[in-house]
Amino acid sequence: MNQRAPLRVGIIGCGLIGRKRAAALGGDTLVGCFDIQQDVSEKLAGDYDAVSCASPERLFDLSPDVVIVAVTHDRLADLSCAALASDAHVLVEKPAGIGTAQIDRIAASAERTGKLVKVGFNHRFHSGIQRAIDEARSGSFGDLLYMRARYGHGARLGYEREWRTDPVRSGGGEIVDQGMHLLDLSYWLLGPLRVRSSLLKTQFWQAPVDDNAVLVLADSGGIGDRTPWALIHVSWTEWKNQFSLEIAAERAKWAVEGLVGSYGPQSLTIYRMRPELGPPDVERVSYPDRDESWEREWNHFAEAIVTRDGRQLLGDLDSARYAWSCVEEAQR
Repeated sequence: MNQRAPLRVGIIGCGLIGRKRAAALGGDTLVGCFDIQQDVSEKLAGDYDAVSCASPERLFDLSPDVVIVAVTHDRLADLSCAALASDAHVLVEKPAGIGTAQIDRIAASAERTGKLVKVGFNHRFHSGIQRAIDEARSGSFGDLLYMRARYGHGARLGYEREWRTDPVRSGGGEIVDQGMHLLDLSYWLLGPLRVRSSLLKTQFWQAPVDDNAVLVLADSGGIGDRTPWALIHVSWTEWKNQFSLEIAAERAKWAVEGLVGSYGPQSLTIYRMRPELGPPDVERVSYPDRDESWEREWNHFAEAIVTRDGRQLLGDLDSARYAWSCVEEAQR
């Protein structure tokens, strides 16, 4: 990134994700933060020599250039719109709200204020995922055939009593929790495919939301149809945390495994077909066991703010709206 003046940043929601965002700011400055748990806000503020604010309005009074909104899903849209009205750009964590109507509200607020909105789709910025999708979309290996992805974890005791299993606060279960990331990757790779089939199940957790979800996405189908499609499975009953993404084109396949941390180190295996087919040429790439996606996503957004160019913003409201349209269709 070119030398630039530091951005002044405020954070609403100082839990695990808020702290990840603060740690990713690099040379930019956290000026203030707010959390409904005052002690949590004070701890984050103390760690970064920032101001712990008594309300979001007090945070807006500090005139941050950017506000990061990292709260429960039912509060994301209201706080994003309020931050935009205060003349700040916004990075709102996925899923950016509950339902397409709330995404549209944020988009209308951004249009009125002329500010940029980035949705927190940090998986786009994992090195293995980014390389796989860039190469697959390049056209160098022929037409895309399909994307197949699995993402899941085992949760923990008492998970059925946490806010993510309350549909009023979350908007849905695992289809929203981790499914949004896979829907965003599908949108980036293949565009806005339709939901052709869906299965939402509650098999283990005693909660009014899905703990497993399967989606088949395609614009059309049938014998002889050559258009690409996607298969997504997300699970709260995976038990051993897993991330797996496979992309197939006419002359190559890319397989990404892991997200670092409890998901294991990230690796990318590329299978390149020879003209005579048969066994492919194989390239394996291993990445450091450190999650750099948060810093890379922040730098991408900061660059867009400084250059005032949101045209190439990766992971924006269009993708969030598409993902919610798929969730709403599956929930129907």
